Amino acid sequence: MAPGAMLVLTGGEPLLRSDLVRLVKAAADGGLMPVIGTNGTLLDAARAESLQDAGAAGAGISLDSPAPDFHDRLRGAPGAWVGARRGMAAARQAGLAIVVQATVFEENRHDLAALTDIAAQAGAMAFNVFFLVCTGRGVTQTDLTSAAYEEALREIVRLQDDHPGLKIRARCAPYMRRMQGLHAGERGGGYADWSSACLAGRRYFRITPQGRVTPCPYVPAEAGDLRSQSVQQIWAEHPMLLALRNESPGGKCGACDFRYGCGGCRARALAQHGDLLAEDPKCAYLPPSERAPEPPPEAAQRRRVDWERDAEARLLRVPAFVRGKVRALLEERAVSEGVDRITADFVMRHRPPSAVLDRLRARVGAREPID
Repeated sequence: MAPGAMLVLTGGEPLLRSDLVRLVKAAADGGLMPVIGTNGTLLDAARAESLQDAGAAGAGISLDSPAPDFHDRLRGAPGAWVGARRGMAAARQAGLAIVVQATVFEENRHDLAALTDIAAQAGAMAFNVFFLVCTGRGVTQTDLTSAAYEEALREIVRLQDDHPGLKIRARCAPYMRRMQGLHAGERGGGYADWSSACLAGRRYFRITPQGRVTPCPYVPAEAGDLRSQSVQQIWAEHPMLLALRNESPGGKCGACDFRYGCGGCRARALAQHGDLLAEDPKCAYLPPSERAPEPPPEAAQRRRVDWERDAEARLLRVPAFVRGKVRALLEERAVSEGVDRITADFVMRHRPPSAVLDRLRARVGAREPID
């Protein structure tokens, strides 16, 4: 269905599984891009080497504070902060791409600059800032006010401007596109034409340990069961997933001048209103009265660009962590040149300079040359 799609193996703690290497190898052999979401404390040199050899593209390692005490208290385990930093070093040494990930609370939202510095020092390719989605056990936890939420997003924009070599991304924060002035189908500031809007059921889904499919980890509503249905059938046919892709949200989200570019968080809407397509209760934005609701995105109406098999094979030689960006740039170039089918020759003529790719390779410590 989606060659090269990212498969995030997370938990809980996936490194507790004795068969993790086998799962990674099966995913990589099947044409997926397996990455590990971990607290990092069990990621030593031997585990990192074995995961890299099996085909893992990288590791997302959680670090919620520059201060060990806060991180250890949040994680409920003394030494968790030191273990996470040790895991980052092991991943980098093994040639795994590193993504540092933090969940932002009122207590640590002023630490984003210091966490950015740690991510850069660790050789991370990205720093992901997750905003708490108050569902499940998260309903009882501290969340930001709407004003603090917006202030944190502005800080992320500033940090990205100050650190152009590090991708700094807000997760579960679709309002970022509105703050960047990006409507659906538009790219800018390092954001693709779809990134950071709510991906639930659109470019993303969860498989639970029991084999059930939901639109995202924070949406408990089930779209199917892999013990009786195929992924393809669930993805293509389930009414809930089709509604998330094709229907406009309700309330102020549906009347917003960023209703497609942002669209609000669907998990928050479900938790607050019991309706996936209700308005997002966290967003404080009120569109100016003179602005009409955003029209359907032009991106959905663009002419499709096909890929020849040899071109797809050549794209797979690009490092996994930048492959999506390279694909998007090549397709954008093809559209601008009136090309409707990308060939291996087209890829070679428009590939990024090797020096650029080699700098990326060096940053994550990859040991193999890039063709």
